[in-house]
Amino acid sequence: MIALQADRLPILDDSIGSATHKKLNVIELGCGCGMVGIGLAQSVPNCNVILTDMPEAEEIATRNISCMNPATGSNATFEALDWEFPPPQSVRNRAFDIILVSECTYNSDTIPALVQTLSTLNKLSPKASVLISTKVRHSSEAMFFELMQKEDFVEASHTKLSLPKDESSQEDPEVVHVYVFQNGQID
Repeated sequence: MIALQADRLPILDDSIGSATHKKLNVIELGCGCGMVGIGLAQSVPNCNVILTDMPEAEEIATRNISCMNPATGSNATFEALDWEFPPPQSVRNRAFDIILVSECTYNSDTIPALVQTLSTLNKLSPKASVLISTKVRHSSEAMFFELMQKEDFVEASHTKLSLPKDESSQEDPEVVHVYVFQNGQID
């Protein structure tokens, strides 16, 4: 398991640390089975996490949610959200502190819709930090960063985390890139 150290992403330390004073509202896009958002809800007290993905992910995500052991005052729920359409009213009616995206930039066909969804959510929650984690697989993923820049997102932080090395392999360990973006319109 990779742990994000606050000294590597200090901007997140402020957001997560504020959960001791108020509820931390988080949305995860493309949650799959929900492990990232569930892990957050199990680790951070006073944290509301909405896991989102296509409707076909709902069964496995809600099953995993039902098995989680949330931190004090924390919870997680699932909402169907297709990036090709506006977010549901239940998502548009909330303000978020953190928008999570984990391993969703590998398919270049979905990147424009993902960035548009991030932009829509950021307009609703302009002070939200956008946390992106990804293993870069091919050069077409650069489109994500180009589109983020066009939508006025500013890279506030970037760190690289090495995955544990397979001792039987001669290859270098894989690297996960973790980015924090902020709205470039905020002073």
